Amino acid sequence: MKNNNILIAEDEKIIALDIEGTLRALGYNCLGAARTKDEIIELAGSLKPDLVLMDIMLANGSSGIEAANVIKQEYDIPVVYLTALADNETLKKAKVTDPFGYVLKPFDSKTLNTAIEMALYKHTVSIKLRERTQELEEEKIKTDNLLRIIYPEPVIKELKETGAIEPREYKNVTLLFTDFQDFTSLSSLMHPNQLVDELNDIFKNFDAIINQYSLEKLKTVGDSYIVAGGLPLPDEQHAWKIVNAAIEMQKFLMERNSNSNYKWKMRTGIHSGSVISGVVGKTKFVYDIWGNDVNIASFMERSCLVGKVNISESTYNLVKDHFKCHFFKEDILPYEGRIKMYLTDSLQDKSSIDNDTDVIYSSTAPNSLNN
Repeated sequence: MKNNNILIAEDEKIIALDIEGTLRALGYNCLGAARTKDEIIELAGSLKPDLVLMDIMLANGSSGIEAANVIKQEYDIPVVYLTALADNETLKKAKVTDPFGYVLKPFDSKTLNTAIEMALYKHTVSIKLRERTQELEEEKIKTDNLLRIIYPEPVIKELKETGAIEPREYKNVTLLFTDFQDFTSLSSLMHPNQLVDELNDIFKNFDAIINQYSLEKLKTVGDSYIVAGGLPLPDEQHAWKIVNAAIEMQKFLMERNSNSNYKWKMRTGIHSGSVISGVVGKTKFVYDIWGNDVNIASFMERSCLVGKVNISESTYNLVKDHFKCHFFKEDILPYEGRIKMYLTDSLQDKSSIDNDTDVIYSSTAPNSLNN
């Protein structure tokens, strides 16, 4: 038994009554009839019928086509034209409103019933398609946002366009490695949830710092945080930005420790050189970098004093005109030979560096760095 609610727009009262009787015989609920454009629009908005049967020519010279357009746009209610007008010009105007059916007068109940059922079905399908399209669009946005968290924007663009990521060599980049001293001992004092909350708060603030300098966070490995400057987009200020970010990260940690029960002690190592970047894996893609200079950057971190920023000689040569640096030591790295290291001021525990060698760093970026 049909129970769809139908509204009639018909300027002739006798015809409207005939249509209403036919609808009831077919099993539909008739919500009433209107004679003018304004009346049918008002009833459609207040009664929200499942369908409107619309005469093209309404009372007082008003247009059913105009009424259908408003009803479709404002209330998303399907319209079936039921009219005696069938000239090409009228049909052309009616088509603009994208009707769900067109029945000529005089009509028979079977034709009317078929037109109504087809219109209701098409409208239901249309709604489901729109809903599904919206769901797909929302999922696409979620996927894009997730990709932006995992990969740099140029990598995402290449992945979408080609379905693969070509390995690339970057000649001039600067890498930042951090690590917490006595992490295992400190973490043993915390509940797992508390440990995750602590790391999340620290890394979240680190993220904000590197975003400020348009740097690329590569990954976190346990308590280690790894950042690159100069990739995937070249940047002449890569070394300057990395050193500034490292100083701010140490400064943040110092301020956080002053108001926390847990004292996080971080080593920071920086090195400038060349790397190969690419995406590896088949099921869980990972954007990563490789090369000897990655190992050197990691060695800078391991050789660093707690609370300091340790930079290699190659980075020192890029930033020495913009930072005051203190020679730290010279060490031997297997397969690389002797490497000189310099400390920049981490704004923490400055007593270990003489006043005349403390770092004073510029608040504005240099126009360029020779790299």
